[in-house]
Amino acid sequence: MKAPPVKPPVLLLVLQLLLGVGGVQAGAEVKPASISGFVRDATNSEPLPYANVYLDGTRFGSLTSLRGYFVIPHLEEGRYLFTVSLLGYERWQRELRLRAGQDTVLAIALTPVAIQMGEVTRTAQRERFEREVQISTTSLSMRQLQQVPTLAEADVFRTLQLLPGVVSRSDFSSQLYVRGGSPDQNLVLLDGVSVYNPFHLGGVFSTFNVDAIKELEFLSGGFPVEYGGRLSSVLSITNREGDARSYGGVASISLLSARAMVEGPIPAGSFLIAGRRTYFDQVFKKSDYAFPYYFYDFQGKINLDLSHRHRLTFSGFYGDDVLDFSSEAEDEDELDVDLDWVWGNRTTSLNWRYIIRPDLFAETLLSHSRFKNRLSAVVSSSGSANLALNNEIDDYSARTDFNYFGLSGHTIKLGGAYSDLDFTYGISINDYQLFSYSSRPALFALYAQDHWQLYPRLMLKAGARAEHYSLGDRWFLSPRLGVQYQLTSNLALKASFGHYTQYLTTVASGEQNFALMDLWLPINASYDPQTARHNVAGLEWWLPHELIFTFEGYYKTFSGLLDLNEQGIASDPTDDYFIAEGTARGVELMVKRQTGNLQGWLGYTWSRTRRQSGMISYYPKYDQRHAFHLVLNYTLGRGWTLGTVFSYGSGMPYTPMPGKYMHYEWRLDENALKGELTDRPGGRNSARYPLYHRMDLSLRKQGRLFGISTSPYLQIINLYNHKNVFFYFWDHDVNPSRLTTVTMFPLLPTVGVDFAF
Repeated sequence: MKAPPVKPPVLLLVLQLLLGVGGVQAGAEVKPASISGFVRDATNSEPLPYANVYLDGTRFGSLTSLRGYFVIPHLEEGRYLFTVSLLGYERWQRELRLRAGQDTVLAIALTPVAIQMGEVTRTAQRERFEREVQISTTSLSMRQLQQVPTLAEADVFRTLQLLPGVVSRSDFSSQLYVRGGSPDQNLVLLDGVSVYNPFHLGGVFSTFNVDAIKELEFLSGGFPVEYGGRLSSVLSITNREGDARSYGGVASISLLSARAMVEGPIPAGSFLIAGRRTYFDQVFKKSDYAFPYYFYDFQGKINLDLSHRHRLTFSGFYGDDVLDFSSEAEDEDELDVDLDWVWGNRTTSLNWRYIIRPDLFAETLLSHSRFKNRLSAVVSSSGSANLALNNEIDDYSARTDFNYFGLSGHTIKLGGAYSDLDFTYGISINDYQLFSYSSRPALFALYAQDHWQLYPRLMLKAGARAEHYSLGDRWFLSPRLGVQYQLTSNLALKASFGHYTQYLTTVASGEQNFALMDLWLPINASYDPQTARHNVAGLEWWLPHELIFTFEGYYKTFSGLLDLNEQGIASDPTDDYFIAEGTARGVELMVKRQTGNLQGWLGYTWSRTRRQSGMISYYPKYDQRHAFHLVLNYTLGRGWTLGTVFSYGSGMPYTPMPGKYMHYEWRLDENALKGELTDRPGGRNSARYPLYHRMDLSLRKQGRLFGISTSPYLQIINLYNHKNVFFYFWDHDVNPSRLTTVTMFPLLPTVGVDFAF
């Protein structure tokens, strides 16, 4: 059925002029036909991204978008066999008769099928390899995340730490150090909304419930123009939309937490709600081992199909960490302590998908993201002191994207984004304000990009992003370019270049071993924004049996990097920050397989990261020369699955303490000169810790109990109990002083069970 005409607004008229007036034809020229529509899962109506849609016997075809949408324009009149294929689903075919100027709209539902062993089927990743310019991109599904052995339960960031180019500082942190960048240089998006502190328990666990995740896409470099405001990487997480056909859900109990997810249909749409809570605080509440800490999170999604052209999606996330501690003094030398500490994230969003016409797809996102960190501590003996700390970020954002498919061989993206940011940070004692800071910068961006099939074997993705930052009233232009050349049907060369700018920074020191959370501040007009240039080149080679080999080399330069000036090492010791330049270079190799009984990947990274501030040159604490990861999952049969992870890496830098000295100060309360032993540091990060290695194991059994699908599992972290070094410190409470080693995770077994209903 031919779509009714739509009168476009002014912006769309400008868009048409920029793109050569779309599909308007001159005189009596015959107007071409087109095929468009959505591809969904027949069992739950979930959109199916990256499905291959094509006309048999022709060169015409496309991939479905993340929303499951596709369009094949510029077709001649005639009969065609239209085919849709995706790994794990029955092939869908229909004969179509197209007439000149006709827009054929299809709603396609694919039926899931079991994949037979040895069956050769084209995967979505294979289709993207042939049709898209993809640089430094990894996609993982919910199923793949659940298969990787991690502490207590599946975790997004723990899995990403096993990819080439990603460094983990310790077992106690899920933070990502990507290609020489710090954690605050990673853009984390949940359904398109920025999340500022995506961790629980000081970075040990991520805030995202894997049960609700449909897919994540991780871009470790050279990311395109729609992403801005960060220097190193982009993690885009898309939650599932919910089952539009029937009600169902999953639940899980582990040693860490209990979690559940329910989904189902609603009039003209679907919903999904997922929640999780730890329960150590309740289990040990009455014991001598009370643990007065817990975290919880909830996320939900509602989808409404107003028509074929219009869809509204409401999405939200709510999560908190709570530390509620109190102790009463048992003698005169002790103090009464009452500590109340809450920190967490809130996100809400409204997404409007609008098909203006088959070759013009628009999407608008309105969102609010909030991070709060509130601490109240009361310490008392004869008197009392009340310490209060408050740090909050409110991010109000709007973004609109136009995707245009009307030019043969081109996919055009035009968009704009606006963010109003509100930062507050304050510290007070006994209601006396020691420090108070507030700022409200705004960020505006316009971007354009063309994905161009220049020749049958050559694809380009070229674009630019223009940004305006209100503090200092400054404009910045960031060009981006990606290219892919198909040497053979199975081998492609890739390269990319990009310029990136960041206007936020965290109040963090490069010397910290552990931090509960990041405290964010905007870069004020006194400093230039932080910048980075990405240069990436490599190849992707498809071998038999869906075995994929990738090789990438990168070189990055950084400027304007800000770090806390804790020790006055900058040229001006009175500055809050010192400004550093930097470089990062590396080589990454990966072999992976995502089909068959044996799946997983093997990855290796060689890298070198350097920082320079004035006359001082040093390696940051996350500079790791060599890293090796082996991730395997093997289907044993009869519902049994065995998974293993082996990690091996060279030692991280640290600042040694080769000596000590006696530090004296006059104590007014004692009216005396007092001295204490203090460490004397050596050169910054001039020593390295020993090699790191660890093996994790998981065993899972899929079955049914009382008609409910069950999956009990056993996981063992650090199988052979290797004592990896976390850090060293000098214990001056003994004589003579003694160098003490703090190690990371010991052997940690954990059990749990997942339910699906």
